[in-house]
Amino acid sequence: MKSPAEKGPKAVRDRIPEIIRNSGRECAVKELSGPEFLFELEKKLGEELVEYLESKELEELADLLEVIFRIAELRGSSKESLEALRLQKKLEKGGFENNLLLLNPPDEKCSLSESPADSAELPQVIRQVVFRPENAAVIEKHGVRMRIYTTKESSRNAAVLYQETETGHAEEFVHEKSDFLYYILEGSGTWVIEGREYEVGAGDVVMVPAGTRFWFRGSLIQVCITAPAWEEKYERHIRDIEL
Repeated sequence: MKSPAEKGPKAVRDRIPEIIRNSGRECAVKELSGPEFLFELEKKLGEELVEYLESKELEELADLLEVIFRIAELRGSSKESLEALRLQKKLEKGGFENNLLLLNPPDEKCSLSESPADSAELPQVIRQVVFRPENAAVIEKHGVRMRIYTTKESSRNAAVLYQETETGHAEEFVHEKSDFLYYILEGSGTWVIEGREYEVGAGDVVMVPAGTRFWFRGSLIQVCITAPAWEEKYERHIRDIEL
């Protein structure tokens, strides 16, 4: 059951005003800009979490997800990017399936994500050498099927993705930190980099420097290397593309 609603303006789902009016009641609505609505949604995220903790109802978890997905979009990402990041972190650190409780948490100053390579006091340790397809995360994003090899823990300098598409990547975006290097295994296509078109085919390598907006179209099988290893927080959506 919902907690009693607080007075004052609040972010609501798109059809709520219609539902209120159809019930014979009046309501006033204001459409906000993206940044304004993001502020309101992040407040609502806390409210939805409180409602779930009070009720433990599945419906409240669904509300939380809807708010989280929209926050991701307003921050220039997407549901697909969020899911890719979730899968990447799950492969790197595991999920919560084993119901584990850490009885002696380390000092907060010591990060659990810190690898030996990050510390001058510890020798570098290679955690994994061979990365197999069956252990990779598989997602589809903007028309491209991707197999994500989670090499980041062993090599922060680069990461590898295998990609297949019949149409291309239906989003123009920019990554502020990583260079993207594509090796075309099969097929052909067109890369549009900073508005300029480049025709490519099997055997070609396409290099997109960090901070450069791009997208591509075509029927392609390719390997993408990102250097340093891709991190979602540095990726910025520009626009959706009609392919």
